Amino acid sequence: MRKDRESYCSLQPQKFFDPTTGLYQRLDNTAWYLKKRNGKVGYFLNMHTKFQQMPDACFKATAERTAELNVPAIRSQIKEFMEVTNESN
Repeated sequence: MRKDRESYCSLQPQKFFDPTTGLYQRLDNTAWYLKKRNGKVGYFLNMHTKFQQMPDACFKATAERTAELNVPAIRSQIKEFMEVTNESN
């Protein structure tokens, strides 16, 4: 049995930062962002020429393994963003 493949979007910077495409929040001065799109919050990585949505598990694994990231500050930002956008974490 084949596993259903999840698809993730990429956005050009001008479209990513356009408030009509959804709220966004940069996470603790990193290349990671949250963006609410089509009713769902996703993790996006700034790749300079585009913003690529990444799986939640990818973000969480990166956060846990990267010593430079202030994980408590990022968790707080995620919690606040979820509250503002009425999403459960």
